[in-house]
Amino acid sequence: MTALMEAINKNAIDTVRNLIRQRANVNELDTNQDAPLVIAAYKGHVEIVKMLLEAGADVTAVDPEMKATALHAATYAGRTEAAKLLIACKIDIDKQGPYNGYTALHDAIWQNNIETAKVLIEAGANLEIKSKEGQTALELAKARRRKEIVALIEQRTASER
Repeated sequence: MTALMEAINKNAIDTVRNLIRQRANVNELDTNQDAPLVIAAYKGHVEIVKMLLEAGADVTAVDPEMKATALHAATYAGRTEAAKLLIACKIDIDKQGPYNGYTALHDAIWQNNIETAKVLIEAGANLEIKSKEGQTALELAKARRRKEIVALIEQRTASER
């Protein structure tokens, strides 16, 4: 494991800051092929996500297993503040995972992360994108009985009319 990844896992903000000052490679994958930004976002280490982004972390980096972006990781884990930072840095909000076709919004719905889903919906997530199973975000929300998220999607759809 890299020193940077070890510090990220421990949420050691000062250590991460010092490693970045010492020009640590903020995109160096660890032995598991995990990217620092993806792990920090998944764990909800907001201050570290911010530092990594400011140091030029690659927002297109993906995890080795599902090929999920940092935004997918943040929304799956319900890390709303990390998701906000990533969206502000122009991460592809509508990127689909190659295996299930899920967007970050689909992941938030899957895990019933209402506040995170709200942030994505308000940021303009494409509601027409279908997963590999053919479900839009609204269809997935209805199928999983995510009433609050269904209401948020329907509210946005109505306001766009």
